[in-house]
Amino acid sequence: MTKKAFRPLTFAAAIAFVATGAFAGAVVAPTQASAHWSCGRSAPPDLDTTGGHHTTSAANMRVGSSTRCAGSGISYPTQSLDYHCYAVDINGTDTWTYVVNVQTRASGWIRDDLLNDGGSAVWCPNQT
Repeated sequence: MTKKAFRPLTFAAAIAFVATGAFAGAVVAPTQASAHWSCGRSAPPDLDTTGGHHTTSAANMRVGSSTRCAGSGISYPTQSLDYHCYAVDINGTDTWTYVVNVQTRASGWIRDDLLNDGGSAVWCPNQT
């Protein structure tokens, strides 16, 4: 299973959406293009059962799916990681995986391009 590319609405599509009034009274759930894991929220559920995960170099772990969030630890390529699921950053551009370092028990979000296999393929529910 691979992650789908994120495609935010084009400007013209957004104007058409607003002009038609399609949003009136509608409750819009977060999508992969607009959702993220806010800084400081509790850990997402452990939904990913795959193994063999590690970083490609030393990587900062964060308390949310953004470089704007504070650090929660560092993971090194020699350390094993337990994946939970993935989210996007607040801009909807980069994917992040929530990990637990098996050796140190530190946990947090690592941007997927720093992980040996591109990160989790399991979407985290209830993003904001």
